[in-house]
Amino acid sequence: SYAKTVNTDRVLPFRFIAAARMMPQFEDMLEDMMLRSLESHEKLPGKTVLLIDVSGSMFGAKVSSKSDLDRFDAAAALAVLAREICEEVEIYSFSSYGAVRVAPRRGFALVEAIRDSQPHDGTRLGRALTDVNRGTSYDRVIVFTDEQSSDCVPAPKGKGYVINVASYQNGINSGAYTTITGMSEAVIDFIQMSEKTGW
Repeated sequence: SYAKTVNTDRVLPFRFIAAARMMPQFEDMLEDMMLRSLESHEKLPGKTVLLIDVSGSMFGAKVSSKSDLDRFDAAAALAVLAREICEEVEIYSFSSYGAVRVAPRRGFALVEAIRDSQPHDGTRLGRALTDVNRGTSYDRVIVFTDEQSSDCVPAPKGKGYVINVASYQNGINSGAYTTITGMSEAVIDFIQMSEKTGW
């Protein structure tokens, strides 16, 4: 069939999620194409913790004036991408209630699991990272958020990355966490390259 033969190498999860929203009757075909598009991607070695913001500000605010995706859609799409290319992964959501472990489902089921994991309340990233640091070891933690945290954020136990999907400004800032501001489909590639080169 067309879905099994079309070249999807350059199509990223954002496009499939948007397409499935427009044509839910084709969700199974789109998901198969999405997962196939990620099969050949180089793996991110070691253990990665994904921490996805599900606070209220992530929903309903579009990532740009030209996009039909909101901040949560963007974060979830990046989580789907990371889930497939991380060698070992643990996934958590956060809002006001600390870190909540999410089953490492794949594709659209992962988006749903993250969205439904806890109420969409305030943003307490510090509490969530304290929970994660206390509960597990990891090589890196990647946070997908709009950076509206209301509490102090502890340093990561491994490498730390904050992906700001709100696009308040563009830039990459290094501190305890490397913050990549401005939603980009290449953020995971950037993480891989920076770790390889020691940048």
